[in-house]
Amino acid sequence: MSSKPTLVLVHGAWHGTWFWEPFVPELRRHGLGVELVELTSHGTDPATIGDLRSDVALVRRTVEAIDGPVVLLGHSFGGVVVTEAAEGLANVTQLIYVAAFLPQLGDSMRTLTGGGNAPWIEFKDGLISVAAGWGSKLFYSDADADVAAKAEARLQPQAAASFGQEVLATGWKTIPSTYVVTTQDQSVPTGMQREMLAKAGITDVVEFDSGHSPFLNHPARLADVLHSRLI
Repeated sequence: MSSKPTLVLVHGAWHGTWFWEPFVPELRRHGLGVELVELTSHGTDPATIGDLRSDVALVRRTVEAIDGPVVLLGHSFGGVVVTEAAEGLANVTQLIYVAAFLPQLGDSMRTLTGGGNAPWIEFKDGLISVAAGWGSKLFYSDADADVAAKAEARLQPQAAASFGQEVLATGWKTIPSTYVVTTQDQSVPTGMQREMLAKAGITDVVEFDSGHSPFLNHPARLADVLHSRLI
């Protein structure tokens, strides 16, 4: 078994594994193994898109196939996924939340966000989409305009069901956890992040000066910080 952990990266809603492209080389620079998970709950065909349950199952299968210690990293909605998925997995040694939703047992994305219909949300055929122009403002507010535009163009609809399903387990109760607060976040406000981590009792907290997506905008600096916090 490898002594260095493998980081399993779990992206947020509307995104995909493409989101990690600038970040993965920086993690490997530190000699870390990396596995990417393409969540099931986004896409363009309502008949084939999964939900939170299938996302959790996919992450668990991914972790179980890894020979050695695993650190689960969740970004945004990915925080909900890793919270439930980590429960009972013996090789998960740490959870890392970056600008992530951090649920209590029974929470859902709907309860965590207040359940309202934001002006930037569009609903159709059981899918939730981000209205044009809003991705750049919310997710990539501190990125160069061309980087933000290219990232926004790759967003896909998210299954509405994934936002309504309750979390059935809370891995952070038994697994050491680190939370990275993004202090310029326009998507998950900094105050909301601090409230969630305080409620969970997480004390290993990093204040990181960036918007919602430091993996795109500050990959080297974030990789350095996270490597220094690995258990």
